[in-house]
Amino acid sequence: MKGLAAFVMKERWQAVLVIAGLVCLSFMMPLVGLLSSAALGLVVLRQGLPAAATVLALSAAAVAVFGGVVLGSVAAPLIYALLLWFPTAVAAWVLRISRRIEWALASVVVPALMAVLAVYGLIGDPSEFWNEKLIRLVQPLLDQAPDGLDADGARFGLRVAAHYATGFVSAGSALSVFLTLMLARWWQSLLYNPGGFRAEFVELRPAPAFAYAALACIGGAMSLPAVAELLWNLGVVFFVLYLMVGVAVIHVLLSRRSAGKFWLAGFYLLLFVIPQVALPVALMGFTDVWMDWRHRRAAGV
Repeated sequence: MKGLAAFVMKERWQAVLVIAGLVCLSFMMPLVGLLSSAALGLVVLRQGLPAAATVLALSAAAVAVFGGVVLGSVAAPLIYALLLWFPTAVAAWVLRISRRIEWALASVVVPALMAVLAVYGLIGDPSEFWNEKLIRLVQPLLDQAPDGLDADGARFGLRVAAHYATGFVSAGSALSVFLTLMLARWWQSLLYNPGGFRAEFVELRPAPAFAYAALACIGGAMSLPAVAELLWNLGVVFFVLYLMVGVAVIHVLLSRRSAGKFWLAGFYLLLFVIPQVALPVALMGFTDVWMDWRHRRAAGV
């Protein structure tokens, strides 16, 4: 990873090669696209917007050529690449000018919340929209399902999931952008400020206003049936926000123990293998606004 970051930062044409090349590769291996965004984020963090804008323009031109020659379309791959790059570039710019990781996280979460509100404002019933899309996606599998599979139960599950799909899509997008930004920041730390990324990440603490907004969403969802679905979808985005904060809190607490690296590795493995662990982690991040777990534990309270 450090070698790739160093390659990106050496020359402008090398940055374009990596950023555009990884996007092109992502049409076969989708997750590789996140590395492309991280590479652009690294350029923004280190060199600022003017240099990054040139790299972005050249990379976009390269993707357009690739699309026209290989895929037979210029617009689709270009739009895909810009949607992949732009959010990370904006978040990286916010982090560069503010030097505050919580501001960068806010620049990711706030647009995700606005996206949920926009969907519910523009589409009368988003759940019907998502249900139609999910059924269309899964129907071929249901048609070929073995006799023992409860197809009606599967369709019912999709109808339930459709009610929260807007929140999950927005939250998933926000999570991928923030993780990409953190990868770019880690690369920058490896190259220019060893140890700086950890010191910055473990102090991640969003403004208290986010916690009170999340409380309002939860309370409203339980007491206002007319807007409950919208508020629960907003709550999914807040969940991702406090999941990231909870990871920072856990990172601090476990690193203080003997064999801290072993405990941290176990924690990340557990989070990956058993996703339900994310719930108490997010709860710890949420309550950190009032409990201040990191400094409370340090003081032995």
